[in-house]
Amino acid sequence: MKKSIVISLLTVATLFCTALCSFASTGIVTTDTLRLREGPSTETKILALLSIDDKVEILGEENGWYKVKSGDYVGYVAAQYINILTDTNINAEQELNKDNNTNEENNENANQEANNENNENNENTQLTQVTVLAAEQKIYITPVINSLVIKELDEEKQVEVVNEVNGWSYIKLGTTAGWVRTENIERKEVEEKASNSNNSSPKTGYISGSSVNFRKTPSTSGEIIRKLARNTKVTILNQGDGWAEVKINGDIGYVSTDYITDKKIQVTSRSSSSRASTNKSTTATKTTVQEEVYVPTGTVSGTDVVNYAKQYLGYRYVYGGSTPSTGFDCSGFTSYVYKHFGISLSRSSKAQASNGRAVSKSDLQVGDIVCFARTSGSKTVGHVGIYIGGGKFIHSANSNTGVIISNVDGAGYYYITARRVI
Repeated sequence: MKKSIVISLLTVATLFCTALCSFASTGIVTTDTLRLREGPSTETKILALLSIDDKVEILGEENGWYKVKSGDYVGYVAAQYINILTDTNINAEQELNKDNNTNEENNENANQEANNENNENNENTQLTQVTVLAAEQKIYITPVINSLVIKELDEEKQVEVVNEVNGWSYIKLGTTAGWVRTENIERKEVEEKASNSNNSSPKTGYISGSSVNFRKTPSTSGEIIRKLARNTKVTILNQGDGWAEVKINGDIGYVSTDYITDKKIQVTSRSSSSRASTNKSTTATKTTVQEEVYVPTGTVSGTDVVNYAKQYLGYRYVYGGSTPSTGFDCSGFTSYVYKHFGISLSRSSKAQASNGRAVSKSDLQVGDIVCFARTSGSKTVGHVGIYIGGGKFIHSANSNTGVIISNVDGAGYYYITARRVI
């Protein structure tokens, strides 16, 4: 009797196990958005969202709900939105996939041959694949259909796909990053010229400024790769909206078109006799100085002026001097710097206090001329320099220091006014 009971229990257990094991099958989602919940109820927490044609492993059934596994999630979904795949379905699908793979391989081979022929016929064109998000799509902060919308597109946009999870893709679009439905993303082939996007041949240009910003993006707020010297040779790839996309020694970036010319800037050399002047002696020396004669071709910025002026830091002070070869006095220094950019200033510090237009001290900008008064013996004389920002200015101070940088306040000068000449 006991033996028959044990056999019966084993039989029931075997049948139960068989039924349970046979139930662990594959299902496919039949609706666009299916909520995977923590329990078999619409009042339980949503764990994830499943999309149409997503496959799940069915672990059990309870009151019209399937317990399923999807990726790392185990939860419940409404059974009416799951189509169970039988072994016949799966085998047929596998065969279909096998046929599709074979067809895709054949198509790829055919496409490759066609592409080779096209490349031979048209060497100047190429096909580039881009990832595109369809128009009128919403970008969500989390991969949930009712989460906060970060951005809504009014047209098709090229995006970068970072990750994909359960029918959702995490994408980047410029400075925006968020989640979109994967089904709304597609790969497209774009035909473009091999040389550049505007079908124009690259041409050679030259940098016209003395310290021009070479940026990663076509914007004054773009990151600076490095600064370019005058007459640096560049390959111009494209131009538009005041910016040129250029290539320099393998690096590609952007330069304002204001600082690019078709020809090199003319530079001349001249020898001049200079007299070293100090408080102790007047020994005559001869020097040969390379001085530039420059005619600007575009807009001048205060930063350009300051960068050019700084290269003369340490040059000697000479009363009446107005060139690097002779040395500078204060107004000789400012007039020489601005002359380089095609801007003429009056020669004396007193007269420069009337050049350009007046600006208040609180409105000082880089490149403004700052005007002071200082005491020399029993006399009060004028003094000028160029504002470089941060409460400082560059100037040819005196025979002891030459060209230096000082604070606008506390440098031993009485501030009078500032003039803007650019």
